[in-house]
Amino acid sequence: MIWIGLVIGLIVGLVGGFFLGVWVLRRSMTNMDMDDKDLAAMAKRMGVNLNPRQLQLVKQQMKKSNTNPPPLFGRRKKNNTTAKTGVNKSSGTPKKH
Repeated sequence: MIWIGLVIGLIVGLVGGFFLGVWVLRRSMTNMDMDDKDLAAMAKRMGVNLNPRQLQLVKQQMKKSNTNPPPLFGRRKKNNTTAKTGVNKSSGTPKKH
């Protein structure tokens, strides 16, 4: 009987620890700031040379994406671009039914 309690406690602890670790990692990644040298070095490792203007754009995109991190469970709600008009705003084509 005591073994069942230990096994259940171990499973609950592992699952809880996993989700706590994911939450801490996401929180630390969203608060992480990279300076220009780090971004340039990372881009160079990927084979891209960034000029100062491109570097600023990358920093702006990173800041914008970090303001709303993805939820831990489920998916984000998608914006409905084909609202009442029936025309897709991004391509201008009629909505398919």
